Amino acid sequence: MTAEDAAREMAGMSTAAISDALFRMGHKNRTMRARIKPVDPEMRLCGPALTVHAYPGGTHACSLALKAVRRGEVIVIDGGGFTDVILWGEIFSHMAAVAGCAGAVIDGAVRDIDGVVELGFPLFAAGISPAAGTGDKLGEIRIPISCAGVVVSPGDWVYGDRLGVVVVPPDLAEETLEWSRQIIDKEQALLAELRAKLEERA
Repeated sequence: MTAEDAAREMAGMSTAAISDALFRMGHKNRTMRARIKPVDPEMRLCGPALTVHAYPGGTHACSLALKAVRRGEVIVIDGGGFTDVILWGEIFSHMAAVAGCAGAVIDGAVRDIDGVVELGFPLFAAGISPAAGTGDKLGEIRIPISCAGVVVSPGDWVYGDRLGVVVVPPDLAEETLEWSRQIIDKEQALLAELRAKLEERA
């Protein structure tokens, strides 16, 4: 099994299981801070990161990412957690979807949520605001960033669901998958036992 095969197999797993696996492996800093959530609870994402450093409200960095994104990548934007003005909205989501982008994670604010949900583009963010960002020509892509407390390098695997976002470096993918399987199997066995006891009491 390749690292990519292992990474893709985790796509259907809960971020809680992946986070627990990384914790067991001694990597306690791979889960983004709780402020990062999907704009719709049904949204999920998985893919290698296209990393972006944006200045507060600096949407130019998003434009750079949209020009460079490859099919299947997840755009991950370090916006410094600034949520007074936005970095992303419905138009950027449509552009990303056309490019084959697998989703976006933004440590900043977004808007036009109804349109994004209707589109079904997986969008995770730190906040929501109606206020427009700026057109300042600032920003960089494909460099190591710090996004919501996690250092993300280009190509790291990013997983998101209603619980939040977890990041797995490629060189940890196979071990993380094995630990995740063990955790899921153990928890499913325990839950089955507990449910059986509840049925006995009913």
